[in-house]
Amino acid sequence: MPEDGIDLKARDDIMRFQEMEHLLGLFLDLGVTKVRITGGEPFVRKGLPEFLIKINQYEKLESINLTTNAYFTEDAVQLFQKIKMDSINISLDSLNREVFYKITRRDDFEKVWSNIKKFLLTDLTVKLNMVVIKGINDNEIVDFAELAKNSKVEIRFIEQMPFNGGHFSNDILSAEEIILILQNAYPSMMEFFKMSSTARIFEIPGFKGRLGIIAGHSRTFCSTCSRLRLTPEGILKICLYDHGSVNLKDMLRSGRSDQEIKTAIKDAVSKRAKDGFESEQRTLQKIHFSKNKLSMAQIGG
Repeated sequence: MPEDGIDLKARDDIMRFQEMEHLLGLFLDLGVTKVRITGGEPFVRKGLPEFLIKINQYEKLESINLTTNAYFTEDAVQLFQKIKMDSINISLDSLNREVFYKITRRDDFEKVWSNIKKFLLTDLTVKLNMVVIKGINDNEIVDFAELAKNSKVEIRFIEQMPFNGGHFSNDILSAEEIILILQNAYPSMMEFFKMSSTARIFEIPGFKGRLGIIAGHSRTFCSTCSRLRLTPEGILKICLYDHGSVNLKDMLRSGRSDQEIKTAIKDAVSKRAKDGFESEQRTLQKIHFSKNKLSMAQIGG
């Protein structure tokens, strides 16, 4: 989160739940089978549990996934166990209270960690996402890996991306450097190949959980990425680094037909850049902006 916060959107500028349900139905018709609810923080929006229950009834939807900071999830465990929740991704960048505060600007580590432990006691697939920030929390890499020793959890180390709110160093600790740190600590660590995954997955003999490395800045997974992103404003992004292809909310509200919206989606996908670097260059050619002032709180985790 940028130090001075972000500009809040007016209610009419973001999609209503009914609009999200409608658009999800169109994506399912086009072959999408998996959805992830992200943010910002999904649980700040009233009505989220009811929305999850509603889309759980879509027959073509094979899995629902959610990314959260675990701050508002005290009562979410029972809900997630009732629906076809495939995985819970929890953003946690430090196990140290002071560092947690420095990164999140919230002195709530104990509350968040308490909620995370509730999830770890369930049969739900839990993934902890740690964005590795050089000089801030990179000394905790092995501490995080140790969490997978006795818990069936996937610890995912993510390269710091250029959407950091403008308040951290741009000196990136690369995915390869993160892997080297882990290999030095765990010489028997082995890579586990997983098709179409944005993460490189590793297993350590004797560990109940696994480790994942996501090269979000290096963008080495672009050739296998099949993800689409729909922002709260209804803008379809074919890549995290692009400026957005088409506003589906506006098309919906202007009375465009379902077929017209599907055609717009297919047209946008057909023009996908070869990788995140090309997407970024296309964006820079269209508009002038400082990406380092953008935040995942604005474009979604």
